[in-house]
Amino acid sequence: MSKHLVLTKRAGRPRAADLQKRTEELLSIAEAALIEFGYERATLDLISRKAGVSKQTIYAKYGGKPGLLQAVLQRIADRSLGAKFADTDDLSLYDGLYERARTVLNLNRTAASIAITAISVRESQRFPEFRQAMLEAKKLRQQEPLRRYLESFLRRGLIRTVDCDEVASLFLWLLAEDMVNAVATGEALPRTQEEIDRKAAFVASLISRGISRQQVD
Repeated sequence: MSKHLVLTKRAGRPRAADLQKRTEELLSIAEAALIEFGYERATLDLISRKAGVSKQTIYAKYGGKPGLLQAVLQRIADRSLGAKFADTDDLSLYDGLYERARTVLNLNRTAASIAITAISVRESQRFPEFRQAMLEAKKLRQQEPLRRYLESFLRRGLIRTVDCDEVASLFLWLLAEDMVNAVATGEALPRTQEEIDRKAAFVASLISRGISRQQVD
């Protein structure tokens, strides 16, 4: 009987696929709540109730609201960027930066990115952990891969000796400036693909000309 009970208990354990599905559902609900209600009102009580899980489950997996938020932000970045930011490629410096700039600019105009940025601008003073989570997600998914990409050119002697992390940060700020300003002033951010391509070309040219050892045409 004891053996039978043990086997029955094991058979009732959630499968890995089921656990992954529940995690995705929880993060989807947390993301929707964050965008709809803002960071303060998107409480763990609200999220746990909508997701049909206990707060204890969220604490056990994420350590609380900041950890859950970090997972939501990384999920947004993963969904939007995926593996598109490679450390190296066969493109020229300008072409590589141009393609990465287009990726970031297209990400920046998604509803989720605009909503997350709006929450950060509105609530970062009251909830510094929100801004910190955003900065960490951005650094992990965008700035660090871009830094490594620039360092690959530095190792080959194709760019001047510069702080690649600072250059990566400047590159991303130039791409995000329009969105941040639009969110801060409440204005819309209408961008056609042609406008995005033009902005990407400008930023890629500015950075590549500034750090390249050779003149960029």
